[in-house]
Amino acid sequence: MPPAPTRHGFRILVCPDAELLRRQVAQQAAPLGKSCARKVFWADDEPFPPAYWTELTIQNLFATPTVLVLRRAETLKAEAWDKIDEALPRATATVLPVLCLEGAWKDGKTPAVPNFLPKRRFWQTATERGWIWQSPGLTEAELPKFLDQWAAGAGLSLEPAARRALVEALPRDALSAGLELDKIALAADEDRTIRPEHAQLVAPHGDMEFFDFMRALAIAPRENPEAFREVWARVLDDKLRPSGDRILFQLLGYVSWQARQMWLLNEGEDAKVRMNPRDKPALTRTAKRLGRAGIARVIDLTLDAQLGVISGARRPDDTLEAYVAALAELLRSEAGPPAAGRRA
Repeated sequence: MPPAPTRHGFRILVCPDAELLRRQVAQQAAPLGKSCARKVFWADDEPFPPAYWTELTIQNLFATPTVLVLRRAETLKAEAWDKIDEALPRATATVLPVLCLEGAWKDGKTPAVPNFLPKRRFWQTATERGWIWQSPGLTEAELPKFLDQWAAGAGLSLEPAARRALVEALPRDALSAGLELDKIALAADEDRTIRPEHAQLVAPHGDMEFFDFMRALAIAPRENPEAFREVWARVLDDKLRPSGDRILFQLLGYVSWQARQMWLLNEGEDAKVRMNPRDKPALTRTAKRLGRAGIARVIDLTLDAQLGVISGARRPDDTLEAYVAALAELLRSEAGPPAAGRRA
């Protein structure tokens, strides 16, 4: 008779940075072995996926160890937490439930945890057993530790001045920062030492927020000449940067995301749109003005630009210029729903 599976308990991860969460989940999964499966559910899906409860409480046929990740758990209502509180003690022995709370920390210091959660039985258990991991993300205070871990893992020596320079230069999200550090690791000399000058390899970021960039595109030059100049200064400046530093693919990714949000807004599915509430009214107006046909055209332009560069048929700098021009013409168009309340 095979031995009974070992129970793994559960974990609570409190962090607004998706890449840091991914790394922490991988770390938690490692003791479960290479055959470990990983299943991800999203707490803000509507309706909440019933398969989550099945995975949590019913052992799979082959008793495969499984990390069961619930993303954006901070969006759950109190009644859902009641159900989790009841279900966790009954979780199947082969499953490691991981609950991710991803809200931004207040002032980068106070974890985004609903007030009622620490009073729950499961939270108290997690506290007693050390099952809660918390990080505010890549704040100025956390970046040095992130850099030290990266250098140790890559077998690099990090000069103190280089650490300070990188803290100033790196973007404040772990995915982007990791990509920049990969580039720096490749540029290290034979002595594997990272020096302050290596920080110059970090691509400029934050020159112009993409939402502001898109909003400026939609304004006619005569209405706001300064916004018009800023958009094209950003595009032309990009041509002068090394090929790895271009914003094209970042912009394409952002516009793809924004097009999906506009489609939902145009279809009246506002509840499914996750974005800054302050920006939502402006995007809603754009979505209603463009209508289905206009939003579909945004998607077509974006896919066409992406495929052109990936296939080698177009140069990235030429593609960026043409893409921004076409997008600006479309966003400034007066075409859209023929009347308020009607959809194209």
